[in-house]
Amino acid sequence: MISLILLCGASLGTSTPLIPPTPSAPPRPSPVVWRQPGDAHAPDSADAASSAPARVSQEDARLAEARAKLLAKKEPVVRAGAKICAQVNNVDAVVLLLSVLEETAGRGSGYLSPPHYRDVAWESLIAITEPYARERVRLELDDKRAAPRLRQWCAEALGIWGAPEYGASLAKALQAKDLDLKRAAARSLGNVHSAAGLKAVKKKIKDKDPMLRANALESVARQDPEGGREALFKALAKDKDAGVRCALLAAACELYPEEAEALCDRAREHDDWRPRMQAVDSLGLIRTKTAVDQLIEALSDGRPVVAERAITALQELTGQKHRRPDAWRAWWRDNRETFVFPEGRQLPSEPGGDTVASYNGIRLVSDHVAFLIDKSAAMGESLSSRGGISKERAAYDELAQVFEKLSGRLVFNLFTYELSVRPFSEKGPVKLGKRTAKQALEFLNKAPLQGRKDIWQVLEMVMADADIDTVYLLSSGEPDVGLYVHWNRITMHLKDLNRFRKVVIHTIAYSDSKWFRDQLEKIAEATGGEFTWFD
Repeated sequence: MISLILLCGASLGTSTPLIPPTPSAPPRPSPVVWRQPGDAHAPDSADAASSAPARVSQEDARLAEARAKLLAKKEPVVRAGAKICAQVNNVDAVVLLLSVLEETAGRGSGYLSPPHYRDVAWESLIAITEPYARERVRLELDDKRAAPRLRQWCAEALGIWGAPEYGASLAKALQAKDLDLKRAAARSLGNVHSAAGLKAVKKKIKDKDPMLRANALESVARQDPEGGREALFKALAKDKDAGVRCALLAAACELYPEEAEALCDRAREHDDWRPRMQAVDSLGLIRTKTAVDQLIEALSDGRPVVAERAITALQELTGQKHRRPDAWRAWWRDNRETFVFPEGRQLPSEPGGDTVASYNGIRLVSDHVAFLIDKSAAMGESLSSRGGISKERAAYDELAQVFEKLSGRLVFNLFTYELSVRPFSEKGPVKLGKRTAKQALEFLNKAPLQGRKDIWQVLEMVMADADIDTVYLLSSGEPDVGLYVHWNRITMHLKDLNRFRKVVIHTIAYSDSKWFRDQLEKIAEATGGEFTWFD
């Protein structure tokens, strides 16, 4: 654990070289305790002075300001404090940021929930550039006494920075008990070229956990493309987990572009829709006529979202605006021989009259959908754009009209969320019919409005269902609580999960706050979804 009031190591303003503690025994100060001004137990200026270096540099003075701002109740002030840490850019600043990242207990009335502070601190932590300061993060990863989640985030930061000297620490992290930490370490080793790291991650390419296995296979191939090729291609052909094949196909097409079309051709024959979707995405990046041939064939895919993605890829590659498969086939048959690819990627056309139904103005293409509906207290507020009815009522009415139009044509599930998440069907998606529509609407209507909302939790839950390919997330604003609440952290981990899932998330904000709307828009952008809002 890390104390917020401890200054660890010399600052950049001193003439003495900054030497971090040895990796085998980093100091473990007392836990951080957030105290309000005037608290009898808060350290006074004399206490602080007694633990500070004899010569206080300008950087240290700025960190005192940063510490005060990080204790604030208003997020803009907290951001200013975190920004100071990034500017100071030394070990003391990193210790301060890590102390915020390990916070889990609330600070009291009037304060933001801990994840708001953590997500702000993360943004400044990864902006650190000073090597000795980054070394403090490596030491935290090495410390088995540190919280597993904090160690996971340290592993992620080291992967972003990518220095070879992080390899040994990431290799050791692969032996941890915590699965999320091991997954993060394996993923980061793909960006850290290290003999020790390569040796360790090779041992995980047959791990029983699909995500760890895939991360290890990809990281081996990134560190040693020729040496990792055989294992990666074997997994693409034989791994029993379709999510693993999906993630590895994207990596293989990037690392071995000469093999990309052949790999995509085989992936399009997979029973699971996810490798087929990734094949279409990868083909959309290849400017060859044979890639277009495959995309034309993908228009016949039995999964509507895969066929729709093929249309978008064809429009971006060719500049043509056709929507119907027969029109594409006729055009390509007549123009293939003389066709020349336009410069750059072209903008896809707006959908035409083929829309069957829409949810809050966003059309429904998929036949395997999840609706995530906010049931926090804020949904009791009125929605002026809907004649002043409550946000809760507007959400109900929207779902009811979708059910009426698509009865018998949709497999769906419904999740309500606030601090907790409740699925309509515990067993997974069900076919939409009169009975299930009535039951789902009753389920939605009976769910009470209460408390705050945790968006990350409901996203994580719905993405665990491999049968869902499209999500409609309706919210009254940004998350209040959860493991991650800001778009920077939600989208980072959402993209990582979506390597295995390929889910499209559309977001709808019932909010007049631009800040809240921006958060939800970023979530949609991260998965190729659409965003809309109502006030």
